[in-house]
Amino acid sequence: MKRWLWRVLVAFVVVFSGMAGQAAAEAGPGHEGGVGEDSEIAVFLCTPSSSRCDKRYATARQRRDVEAFLKSTPEVTEVRFVSRAAAYARFRREYADQKKLLAEVRAEDMPDSFRVRVSGVADRARIVAVANSRRGVGLVIDQVEGDAVAMSSRNAEVSVFLCMKDSFIKECRHGRGRANKAAATAKEKKAVVAVIERFPGLVSYEYEDQKAAYQNFVEEYADNETLVAATRVSDMPESYRVSVRPEVNRRPWRHRLAGMPGVSQVFDRECLLQGVRLLSEYGLEDLASRTRTCG
Repeated sequence: MKRWLWRVLVAFVVVFSGMAGQAAAEAGPGHEGGVGEDSEIAVFLCTPSSSRCDKRYATARQRRDVEAFLKSTPEVTEVRFVSRAAAYARFRREYADQKKLLAEVRAEDMPDSFRVRVSGVADRARIVAVANSRRGVGLVIDQVEGDAVAMSSRNAEVSVFLCMKDSFIKECRHGRGRANKAAATAKEKKAVVAVIERFPGLVSYEYEDQKAAYQNFVEEYADNETLVAATRVSDMPESYRVSVRPEVNRRPWRHRLAGMPGVSQVFDRECLLQGVRLLSEYGLEDLASRTRTCG
């Protein structure tokens, strides 16, 4: 697991919700107060499941060396050690209602870590990079990014992506009768809308056609000319973007929509945020890469 996964998870949430850009910008280096200065840098030590640690735990000497380095860094104002046992106990409490997720994590998978606070004028990116190069360190995460995303929206966002013609996704190729391998039909869309409109806690929803999806894509990736040039309007899926109250249990509704004819996939911002948290708070790389863990 490299730092790119953290960037991908955060970027996926930002693009998915369309609301986090401002919060993330305000939380950049040197931000006074708010998300920036109060957010910690998490330095996770090696475990056998860490991708860069050769299947070994950090040694006691490596742990002492990392701690000494962090405490000697001028911009660092606080260093707090979180043991594997304490992190695992917190993880079990936080996800007590997700039995499947709990079953995937053993106590020995949880890394020890140092939680670091730095001054408002600190070069956070430099501290992350140098800490990441220390022996015995498996992963370093600046939690300012995840905190900015978490603060970005009060409503929970769900995207219901519709089948495209000749889609490779199995849900679009089988179980739809004569519509197999075809784009979502008008009848299928009508049925999806009927389910969305009956869902308790619905705030709003909107239909996004291929043209609107492509325009949003072009604006988001304007600095990647190669990617934009290789993408066509016809490559973009139609979707329904749904906002629901965050206190509502969306799982049964999410599963129902995912199983409907004409629906290729359902992505829940809650699941993506959970992936961000599994990485930033617990250093669980494999689980974080599966952004649909809360499904």
